[in-house]
Amino acid sequence: MHDVYIWIPIVGTIVSFGTVVAIVWLVTRARQRRAQMRTDVQMKLIDKFGSSAEFVRFLESPAGQQFLEQPKRMTRDRALGAITGALICTFIGLAFLGCALFISSAISWRMTKQWNGTQQPPGISATSS
Repeated sequence: MHDVYIWIPIVGTIVSFGTVVAIVWLVTRARQRRAQMRTDVQMKLIDKFGSSAEFVRFLESPAGQQFLEQPKRMTRDRALGAITGALICTFIGLAFLGCALFISSAISWRMTKQWNGTQQPPGISATSS
């Protein structure tokens, strides 16, 4: 019966890491699909021009400038998104650390209060003080 309980944290840890890996994989695949679709649209647009002179005129127009500016904006937005995500993860990690320290302190305080000096905590001998 007690053998079952030992598997709970192991399975929970594996499932947690598996979930993170699956989410990262799905997000990466979605980004790759969007980038491929954007590339396909851009290639079709370039193929529509009959000569290089027409393409140069298009690039000099406001629509052409916007066409060239789009990848720069997307790169900047991705960088800002990555920094924002990193900051959020950092603060969530710090919050978990603070919570763990608070819970540890509360448990220690409660155990100390419960023992009330009448009993030595496990692992401490009377001669060590």
